[in-house]
Amino acid sequence: MRVKRLMVLFVMIAFLLAPGLSAANQQKVYSLDSDIYEAIQILYVSQGLSLPSTTGPYSQAELTLMLEKLKPETLKGSLSSTYDFVVQQLNIEPNIQGKGIGLSWNFDANLETYYHTDTTNFVGRETWTRGSLQQKPLLNIGLETWPAENFYGYSEFSVGNTHTLEHGFGSTAFGTNLPVLAPAVLEDLDFNIPYRAFVAAGGDHWTFQLGRDRLNWGAGTTGNLMLSDTLKYHNMARITTFSDKFKYTFVTSFFPHPLHYYDKVPNGVEYYWDDTDNTLKTRPTYYNNQNDGPIEGDGQAVVLNGIYMFMSHRLEWRMFADKVGLTLTESIMYQSEENLLDLRILNPAMIFHDYYIRSNANSILGLEIDYTPVQGLNIYAQAAVDEFSLPGEAVPSATETNYPQTFGFLAGFKGVLPLKSAVGYASLEFAQTDPYLYLRYTTKSAPDSGTPSYDDYGLNYVGVIREFTNNSGTLYNPQFLGYTYGNDARVLNFNGGMKAFGAWNVSANVFYMAHGTFDMFTIWDRVGGNASPIATTPTDNGGDSAGNYKDSTYASRDAVSHTLVAGINGSYQLSDCLSVFGQVDYITIKNYKNKSGDSAGDIQLTFGATYSL
Repeated sequence: MRVKRLMVLFVMIAFLLAPGLSAANQQKVYSLDSDIYEAIQILYVSQGLSLPSTTGPYSQAELTLMLEKLKPETLKGSLSSTYDFVVQQLNIEPNIQGKGIGLSWNFDANLETYYHTDTTNFVGRETWTRGSLQQKPLLNIGLETWPAENFYGYSEFSVGNTHTLEHGFGSTAFGTNLPVLAPAVLEDLDFNIPYRAFVAAGGDHWTFQLGRDRLNWGAGTTGNLMLSDTLKYHNMARITTFSDKFKYTFVTSFFPHPLHYYDKVPNGVEYYWDDTDNTLKTRPTYYNNQNDGPIEGDGQAVVLNGIYMFMSHRLEWRMFADKVGLTLTESIMYQSEENLLDLRILNPAMIFHDYYIRSNANSILGLEIDYTPVQGLNIYAQAAVDEFSLPGEAVPSATETNYPQTFGFLAGFKGVLPLKSAVGYASLEFAQTDPYLYLRYTTKSAPDSGTPSYDDYGLNYVGVIREFTNNSGTLYNPQFLGYTYGNDARVLNFNGGMKAFGAWNVSANVFYMAHGTFDMFTIWDRVGGNASPIATTPTDNGGDSAGNYKDSTYASRDAVSHTLVAGINGSYQLSDCLSVFGQVDYITIKNYKNKSGDSAGDIQLTFGATYSL
């Protein structure tokens, strides 16, 4: 409610300060679904430039600044058409313009049909290759406002199904996005909207955004190590400044505190030293062994407490005649059960790690680089550092016990080939994440005592979307903020296709993943010596971990799961208002759910049409 009041106040101030003309306003923030950034990225690589800023979303002013580096007179064929597409999209004016204000709206009617062959193992949108972020609601209405020269507002309203249906998406061979057609029921109508709603202010070289929107940081195809586009939205505040050589972004994003959705189930006892009376005492340890959690949690009748916040700053440089891009990112997850937020940590120029508040925050450092050696080829890489031993600190080994060393690596290349009527593109990407990456010990443990406790929940690099349905109540849907497939994963992905922007596209994708037995709910623990074993990616023994908050049978996981997905998809713009699209994926999984000898497979088809006004 407080956020809504702030948004209303912000818009009212914008109207009162509106002396300028809306035509000069370039503060529109484009959705991550927009083709504009992809088109600009292709143009940059085709002209031998490093990638434009990889910190999305982007304002119209920033995208326009990106265009200034291009030389349109040298573009031929499909590249020239791609450039014209970008210019045309950036020059679309509001439907209604008045003194100091511009207004626009859009209306989309989407009909999607689904078919698949395995209605037992592939139930739920997260089991589909075309996931919940790509699947569209039946109806979607968007409203845009441009008050004065420096303000912008957007909100959209949709009619569709919630993330979780009564019988589960995919529980039947055939399905649609119609809210009243099985397996959906009327009670599953989505009342969690809007998913994209914010106000923004800015100028030629800066943007401030407050509200709900999606975030994506990096050049990765399968995901990014520091921040992936995995959540439906972030409730966030973001400020960014940009120029032709440098960009800085600072963001805070808030989520429900884990105390509202983690169950606390006794698992044993631990010994600890009580400094108050200098005695050795015992206390219970906990982990969740229920089938539902931590997914189902507190509903509307419970007062929500606690702070669980993602905070990050990100710096980007362009160097060596725009051939090289370098990015440095530092992020923390900060939490407090008592609703305590030390305002001193909101310092955008600080090194977050050096606050030394390990029990309240989990910090991660990321480094990214991309290089375009020749026209049409870009090479990129990412590294994430979660936990490592400084000089003088013990490195975990057979005899030494310490925190696990946790890193993530991602590398790949993107190729662009201009054809007569379309642009050809291809990418090859590899990623690997350590078993304990993005995980951290529990809040009530004694981090320097050498004896961790499991009586609560981990301070993990995870965000949760809280959703309500009349049928199922309140559900908490967690996603990694970092790499899409989380920890303990090794991924190889090939993608290629052709695209005529604004007209048609077709692409093929082959994805392979080896995923170990550790997951989002694995308990973080010291390793080496007499503690938990030192695990390497991909793990094949769930018992190597200290426990699991969600799965009481975690120790029975005895194999690496191997997933192979091959698919094709395409779309075609039949007219200015009507487009059609389709996607087919073949999926096979060996050692399904990390159980040796188990397997699963599915063929998934999605077809649909969109009518836009």
